[in-house]
Amino acid sequence: METIWQDIKHGARVLRKSPAFTLVAVLTLALGIGANAAIFSIVNAFLLRPLPVPNPEQLVFVANSHPENLEPHRISYLDYQDYSGQSDAFTDLAAYKIDFVGISADGHAERAFTAFVSGNYFSMLGITPELGRLILPTEGKTQGADPVVVLGNEYWRKRFGGDRSVIGKAVTVNGHPFTIIGVVPASFHGTFALGETQAYIPMGMAVIDPFSKDLFTKRDAHEVLAIGRMKPGITPASAQASVQVIASAIEKQNPATNKGIRIHVMPEHLARPEPQSAAQTPLVASVFLGLVGLVLLVACVNVVNLLLSRATGRSKELAIRAALGAGRARLVRQMLTECLLLSLLGGLTGAAAGMWASRALSRITLPGDIPFRLDFSFDWRVFGYSTLIALVAGLVAGLVPALRAARTDVHDAMREGGRGTAGDGHHRLRDLLVVAQVAGCLVLLIAAGLFVRSLGHARSVELGLQPDHLLLLSMDPSQQGYDEAHGRALFKQVEERVRALPGVEAATTSFTFPMNYDNQNAYVRTEGQSVEDGKRNPVALYNDVSSDYFETMKTRILRGRALTLADQDSPLRVAVVNETMARKLWPNADPIGKHFYYDAAEGKPIEVVGVSKDGKYGWMFEDPTPYFYMPVGQDYRSERVLQIRTVGAPQDMALTALKEIHAIDANLPVFDVMTMEQALDGGNGFFLLNMGAGFAAVLGGLGLILAVIGVYGVVAYAASRRTNEIGIRMALGADRGNILLMVLRQGFGVVLVGIGAGVVVALGLARLLSNMLFGIRPTDPLTFSTVTIVLALAAVAACYLPAHRATRVDPLVALRHE
Repeated sequence: METIWQDIKHGARVLRKSPAFTLVAVLTLALGIGANAAIFSIVNAFLLRPLPVPNPEQLVFVANSHPENLEPHRISYLDYQDYSGQSDAFTDLAAYKIDFVGISADGHAERAFTAFVSGNYFSMLGITPELGRLILPTEGKTQGADPVVVLGNEYWRKRFGGDRSVIGKAVTVNGHPFTIIGVVPASFHGTFALGETQAYIPMGMAVIDPFSKDLFTKRDAHEVLAIGRMKPGITPASAQASVQVIASAIEKQNPATNKGIRIHVMPEHLARPEPQSAAQTPLVASVFLGLVGLVLLVACVNVVNLLLSRATGRSKELAIRAALGAGRARLVRQMLTECLLLSLLGGLTGAAAGMWASRALSRITLPGDIPFRLDFSFDWRVFGYSTLIALVAGLVAGLVPALRAARTDVHDAMREGGRGTAGDGHHRLRDLLVVAQVAGCLVLLIAAGLFVRSLGHARSVELGLQPDHLLLLSMDPSQQGYDEAHGRALFKQVEERVRALPGVEAATTSFTFPMNYDNQNAYVRTEGQSVEDGKRNPVALYNDVSSDYFETMKTRILRGRALTLADQDSPLRVAVVNETMARKLWPNADPIGKHFYYDAAEGKPIEVVGVSKDGKYGWMFEDPTPYFYMPVGQDYRSERVLQIRTVGAPQDMALTALKEIHAIDANLPVFDVMTMEQALDGGNGFFLLNMGAGFAAVLGGLGLILAVIGVYGVVAYAASRRTNEIGIRMALGADRGNILLMVLRQGFGVVLVGIGAGVVVALGLARLLSNMLFGIRPTDPLTFSTVTIVLALAAVAACYLPAHRATRVDPLVALRHE
């Protein structure tokens, strides 16, 4: 132990004597470690940080899939009741449904992000209240009973100022009287990851939600998330088999709704925020951890080169230590100790940089009023990971230079007068390091190029609308207790008043807008269509829209006509379908005048009056999707989005439009006030593409900077070692051009090998990125060729500077140097 302490003190003294070297090495490692810490903090928040409940490793989600939707997704409440009552795999199985409600208290109303939960939700999780009590297992089983609400802790502090006398307070929820009974602890934010649940209401009270009318009656209303706690000794696979037996029995009893249902039981941390993320999220996390690992590798190679250069200059010191009796193991340990000190300093600096980056990422906001919670804060996992990679980086960077230095020949080192020697093996090692550095950098740059190109393609994709000059304002009068008649009158007044405003080109209302978080889907069928055994009717998304919708959104009608004001009150049901739905339901036929059915239309036929251009509806990565538009007047929707097409900048119209709405009802909450372009940057739009492209570009830029510095350092060192040779060549008549080419050839030749190796590795890894790209192949020739040229030019510049310096060598000085 004493000798280890001696090595640490000696290493600290050595590093203090070379402040420039120490600073460069520490900052180089800090870049790699800091980037790793920042990315890992995101992965930790998404996949690793457990819920703050007892034994979180026992928690699993239960999800459905079927032949028409192979991704695991939500289940129906009726199926949940059967799974919960019959399965022996769980100590308890709870359910919840996410939605918005309007909470009115003290004369002020606002939307709240709410979970309608089964009565056993809190008891299953093991949550205890901070105030009052939580929903009991006996509550929520009867529809319309138990009008109580539990507040989220953050919402309680923000909305009610942390008032502890709030327990027992009467509030209205969607116009119905409720009583506040409790507040959850500050550590619990709900089980819908990335969101801050603001209120919890018993499932039976979902009858106050106009969008939950099918929740208690239809087995194919897949609206609830089921989360359970497995019994000790039960694995997700065995739990899945247990529930599948129940699902198969339900299928036999209800073939029309449950045909082909397959059960998925997955650990809670993999199903964030929803079960369909289980396959994609770990892959995305692995890809970005791999990319940031390459940044660390390039940084380590830079430090290896620095240490090799330094070890060469310290060969006489090491030779003296060896002559005085220091064994090879002691010399290796001393060199490793110095490098580990460097890595720990780099780790501390990198951790600080990672914390700063994580805080910056946590401040990212998404459009809309959903209370997203992006908590990328550091915890013991991130600190442990940062410490581990710092130690690994120290060992990786220090082991080779330490072994090289320990093999120094005492007699040769003393005879060389301390300048050290560098044999062919030494040069081959440096060349190999440059190859690894350039190859790693090329892979990073290709990944960055693919993500940036993918974002560019997404920005130019056909959206089915023109997003510029569009303002969105959302409202739901049912949250203020409006019935249908008053709600219809309100929306009519709003449209009339807004259309009359100067600077308004067109205005309309609809239930939702493209790539919003609220999307409706339905099973559709044509007249006389029969469904094959084992298959369901095809699924289509749809929207309920007012007149002037297509003019306001500038959605093109390709055949037929758009929906008109007369359609809103007509007893004849009509619709506009998109190209994909027309092809799917009526292949090789004109759909105009044809009829189809969907489950929400109560068996009434819908006539197709128009065909619109395809677009993006649910989210940016969707395949061409069947979609149709219905008149909102025929099926009243209390939640609507007001869309305004403006002549000037749409954000300038926001305050004027709000004044017109509040002139009708001063207390009506208006939410999600934003432009369409802002909305498209949300979670279902460009957000993931923007983040992916940004992360990849930063990592690629870091890799390029480190690689250029590394190439420059190696070529400069190699040129300095050939000072005597260059002097002799110039003394014998070699001109500066020949010397320049000689040094460039040596340096750039190694770079070309690295580029070739990087291309091979990038092609091998390209298929991992295929599901994360938009509109381009992972082997995109333009990206590969552009990145290769950019890296080659950067490498030429890095080689040219030391090569040019070598041509300025004075032959007399060079020969005297020997």
